[in-house]
Amino acid sequence: MCIRDSLSSYVQYCVSHMHLLKSRMKSILITSFLPFCLCGEFIFGIATSAMQIEGAWLENNRTMTIWDNLAHSGFVKDNTNADVAADSYHRFDRDIALMKEYGIKHYRMSIPWTRIMPRGVAGSPVNYREVMYYRNLLKILKDQRITAYVNLFHNDIPAILAINGTGKYDVEFPDHFAYYADVCFREFGDLVPFWFTFDEPWCQSIYEHTMAFEANVKPYRIAHHLLLAHARAVKTYREKYAERHLSLIHNCRCRRSS
Repeated sequence: MCIRDSLSSYVQYCVSHMHLLKSRMKSILITSFLPFCLCGEFIFGIATSAMQIEGAWLENNRTMTIWDNLAHSGFVKDNTNADVAADSYHRFDRDIALMKEYGIKHYRMSIPWTRIMPRGVAGSPVNYREVMYYRNLLKILKDQRITAYVNLFHNDIPAILAINGTGKYDVEFPDHFAYYADVCFREFGDLVPFWFTFDEPWCQSIYEHTMAFEANVKPYRIAHHLLLAHARAVKTYREKYAERHLSLIHNCRCRRSS
């Protein structure tokens, strides 16, 4: 059985047992004294990020991200990279057909900064060929009645920002991100009811590569710039486009006293 068939079987199994999973998770959450339960407003769905599934790493003027640089520099032990990944960039129509077949109603995805704005910086040209690609993808999701939840940044910062500046550590990062977010809101807003700015900003701050002499301050500066960038995007979204459905994606940890 090939990897794709194995994944298909696994997803089908999970979906067919979703009612049992929901019941089990509800029991765990309640007995763990968490301040919520899986009520009627809880949404089940699936999630991906572009870097993890798309492949097509330099097609249609896409430029490199910091992860491309790391993967091609021997950073990964077995030299694995995301040049092809799951090849979803070329297979998205079949992937969406599988979602429809399995009854998926909600899908969180990310749109790569390096495809929409290959040069990365505020004011740089928009790659409208890729804009049309993602509009087509989002239209198919909508036609299949699958709600799109779009994340703008899954820690795949354009490599050029890290080379010419200092990436998220740079004081200009909020300007660059706000411009990119504005482009996405304008080009995809009619097809995207739910937006996210950053995935797991805590991880992006704490796990960022740091220089030894700045290890105590750099995570805080990165977090500060991420929050400024988020605030800039929220301000733009609310003033020019809509007043709701824009947030961060947090990774939360529950702590209980012994």
